[in-house]
Amino acid sequence: MSFEDVMIAVNRWMITTEALAAVGAELTLADSDEPGHPDVVRALRAVSAAAGLPELDQLAPPQRELVGGLIRMCLRQAQDLIEDPARAPGWTFTDPDILAGWGRGSAIVPGALAAAIPELAGIGSFLDVGSGVGLLAIAAARTWPAATITGIDVWEPALRIAAENVKAAGLADRITLRHGDVTGLDESEVYDCVWFPTFFVTEARLDAAMPRLVRSLRRGGWLVLGLMAPHPDPVAGAVSTLRTIRGGGAHFSSQRLMSALEAARCVGIRTLPRSGPAPMEYVIGRRQGSAD
Repeated sequence: MSFEDVMIAVNRWMITTEALAAVGAELTLADSDEPGHPDVVRALRAVSAAAGLPELDQLAPPQRELVGGLIRMCLRQAQDLIEDPARAPGWTFTDPDILAGWGRGSAIVPGALAAAIPELAGIGSFLDVGSGVGLLAIAAARTWPAATITGIDVWEPALRIAAENVKAAGLADRITLRHGDVTGLDESEVYDCVWFPTFFVTEARLDAAMPRLVRSLRRGGWLVLGLMAPHPDPVAGAVSTLRTIRGGGAHFSSQRLMSALEAARCVGIRTLPRSGPAPMEYVIGRRQGSAD
C-alpha cells in the first residue's frame, strides 16, 4: 500500500462526507426561518442534484426531519470517534443529536412489525427494551391504539428526554418509562410483544436476557430481535460493525439469533423479509402457548 493509495481513498471519503453534510444542510434550511445565502443554497442544491437527489425540499416534513436527524447523528458519532478513539466500548452518548437520531431511526419499527406480522394486529401490551428517547414507544402507541407500552433503559440522559417526548405526544397515560436493565427483567406473562434491539448488547448479555424476555411474554406472545442487516459492501459492513462495538454491542447474525430463540424454547421462529430503506432485519419467535 502506497501513500498515494491512502490519499485516493481518503479524498473519495472526504467528498462523500461533505456531500452528506451538504444534504443535511439543505434539509435544515428547508425547515428553517432563515433562507440562507442564495449562492450557498444554489451550491447545496447542485450537490444534491449531482448525487441524484434533486428537490429534497419536496419531502414531507417528517421525512426531512428523519433524514436530517440521521445525518446529524452520523456526523456527531464520527466526530466522537476521531476525538476519542481510545474510549472503551459502551453507550455513553449525551449529545442530543446522537440520541435523537437513533430514536428517529427506531420509530419505523412498530409499523414495519405490524405490516409483517398479522398476529400483532390486536396486541394489548408492548415492551420496548432500550427505549432511548421514547420515539419507538410513541410510534408503538400510535400503531396499536389500544395497547399499553412499557419502555426500559439504563441510560438516564435518554430517559429524561423520553419523558419529555412522551408528555409532548400526549401519551403519558399509555406509555410507562422506567430505568431498568434487560438482564434484571423480572416480570411474568405481561406482554404480547417484546422488542429487543440486539445490536446494543454483548453475547453474554444476550444469553442472560433471553429467558427473562420469554418469561415476560404472555403465552403465544412474540419476541422480536432486531439486528443490523449485512451489507454487500465490505467497507460499509466493517463500519457497521465498528459502530455497534463502539456503542457497547455485538454484531450478531440472523442464524445466531435464531439459535438463541430456539434455546429459549420459542416456536414459529423465522427471519422477516427485509423491507424499506432501514438497514435492519428482524428475527422473531413466539412463546409456546397452551395449544403448542
